[in-house]
Amino acid sequence: MNKIKLALVSYINTTPFIEAIKSSEDLNSKVELITDYPSKCAELIKNKQVDGGLIPVGALHENPDLEIITNYCIGADGAVDTVALFSNQSLSEIKTIYLDYQSRTSVQLIQILAREYWKKTFLFLPTQKGFEDDIPKDSAILIIGDRVFKYNQNYKYKIDLAEEWKKQTQLPFVFAVWVGNAKTKSIENELNKSFSKSLSNIPILYNDLLTIDYNTFVDYLSRKIDYTLDDKKLKAIQLFTQFLNYR
Repeated sequence: MNKIKLALVSYINTTPFIEAIKSSEDLNSKVELITDYPSKCAELIKNKQVDGGLIPVGALHENPDLEIITNYCIGADGAVDTVALFSNQSLSEIKTIYLDYQSRTSVQLIQILAREYWKKTFLFLPTQKGFEDDIPKDSAILIIGDRVFKYNQNYKYKIDLAEEWKKQTQLPFVFAVWVGNAKTKSIENELNKSFSKSLSNIPILYNDLLTIDYNTFVDYLSRKIDYTLDDKKLKAIQLFTQFLNYR
């Protein structure tokens, strides 16, 4: 039998999902994991190079033939720490925002915040690898993922986008959800069980290969990332999608 191909982000916050699949003998025999950064995973899923996976919510509308599966997601009910706008000027002084090439949903989120809530117009510019180390005056940079931990002390100002979304909407934010085709749907129950077990044992998932220390790891996965896909998060996805359709 051909293995079910699943794409997911290779960030620290997906450690519980990756370890859940790898530690399950049954799932490990059925699933082939392909890891990359969010926008690449979205491409793999859109182009049907995989059967499903953890997809950025901003790409959901591009995959109407896939269903949301599992009871889990990558979300945050407040500050998430790893999706942030950095600058050396206050928001009122920023004219240009450089957008992280690794993200689509976070790019869409900051554009929504600017348009709907900050009521500001910025020049948004694309980036490539290495952009984080050179920020012009009157500019800001959007950085996502594990790299944020490295840049937390480098800039005077930091706006956590999940925290800002919660402040403006009183809702959590969902960055990514699991989706799949009929083939993937067949292992949904197994995924739910394995994910539940893994998420109840976050401290033991730490290893020395990670780029953050143990205490930061446990705090980040236990208190910053909210993995449960509940009704409030589904409502947040709906609102986010509505904003995308307003463009």
